[in-house]
Amino acid sequence: MRLTLELLQQADQGLNAAKQRQLLLRGMKIPSIENLGGTNDAFECMDLSDNDLIKLANFPPLKRLHSLFLMNNRISRIDPECFDPLPNLRSVVLTGNKLEKLVDLEPLFKLKFLEHLSVMENPVTKVKHYRPYMVSKCSKSLRILDFNRIKDKERKAASLLFAGERGQKLMLEIAPPRVVGKETSAAPAAGAKAGPAPEVIERIKKAIAEAETIEEVTRLERALKSGILPDELKEGEAEAKAEEPAAETKEAAEESTAMKVDS
Repeated sequence: MRLTLELLQQADQGLNAAKQRQLLLRGMKIPSIENLGGTNDAFECMDLSDNDLIKLANFPPLKRLHSLFLMNNRISRIDPECFDPLPNLRSVVLTGNKLEKLVDLEPLFKLKFLEHLSVMENPVTKVKHYRPYMVSKCSKSLRILDFNRIKDKERKAASLLFAGERGQKLMLEIAPPRVVGKETSAAPAAGAKAGPAPEVIERIKKAIAEAETIEEVTRLERALKSGILPDELKEGEAEAKAEEPAAETKEAAEESTAMKVDS
């Protein structure tokens, strides 16, 4: 179900236990964030739990928003600029999603007033040194991580763990920067079926990263397993190849003209 203006108008709203004005959008199978500008920045708390969100992005400026609940979605990506329009967020709950790498959490580090964060029940919490990494990278205002209070002793230990050259090396090991298009390679087993070409894999993965609905992601994941480009990607590939000769011809013509002028 799309997050339309009509849906926003029909959604339940009221005061929560913290006396915040709250908009409830739970369990509506919402696939992506859109049209939240229609709230006119009237809410301090927004609950988008139990939906079908895959990518966290596209928030409008919401300066009054303090609490954002996103439990039990399918979020595996957070746009680098996701939280820029939400400068006053103090509580973010991402429990029960599909975030896998520490680098996936980097957008959270921009939240200067973040006090409460939960990433429980995400694969990323199994990464070595996850908790000290988050304590060291998040704003010093963060007091509670995964429903456990951060004590001064823990904060000092995290700072010490990543101090100096050795600490920076460790940080790069557990949270390497994202490299677009980088693939891990392994020698195929004898007699194994040849996999799809690297360029095919790259095109499909790029399409998955740009997908906005669950249906798109599911279809593209099937294409990735089979190694067969979907029709729309084939069309884009054909157009790109058709443009290459034209560009080469134009370049050759320009070189020829330049040579005549020089002579």
